[in-house]
Amino acid sequence: MSRNIDIWFSITQFYSREARYLDDLEFDKWIGLMAPDLRYWMPIVSNRIGRGIGSELTERGHLAHFEDDFESMRNRVKRLATGRAWAETPPGRTNHMVSNVEVDGQEDGLTHVTSKFLIYRSHMETDQEVFSGTRKDVLRADEDTDWKIVDRTIILDHAVLTQKSLGIFF
Repeated sequence: MSRNIDIWFSITQFYSREARYLDDLEFDKWIGLMAPDLRYWMPIVSNRIGRGIGSELTERGHLAHFEDDFESMRNRVKRLATGRAWAETPPGRTNHMVSNVEVDGQEDGLTHVTSKFLIYRSHMETDQEVFSGTRKDVLRADEDTDWKIVDRTIILDHAVLTQKSLGIFF
């Protein structure tokens, strides 16, 4: 029992550090939390009724808001530093809040975790946005950073996005 609490506490601290890196615009540190074999994707959510409930998400390899690997994520981070990422110039201010962290299980050196997120973003003088949803992560223990994110699925609560861009990280 205490081992499970230790793992949960370690992951909760890892998520807090990750959120701080994102909110403080320390993207080089944030990308350092990703595994080289990273998969980072956000499926499309659709509204379903009746028998369609449970199939609200697109499958991997199909339509998605984004489906990145480590190299494409690193390129997104590099692009932010150029000042040519117009949707994020000047950078928006974010607050990432992560809660309801549940360790779903461990196998083959990987830890499966589900968490909820709420992200507040303000940009320029008038833009304010809120993103909420669920993250399903696969983490691998790491000596330097405690954990590395191997796989992240971001499931927004929104079936229709009214935000101007998805240029932030989740």
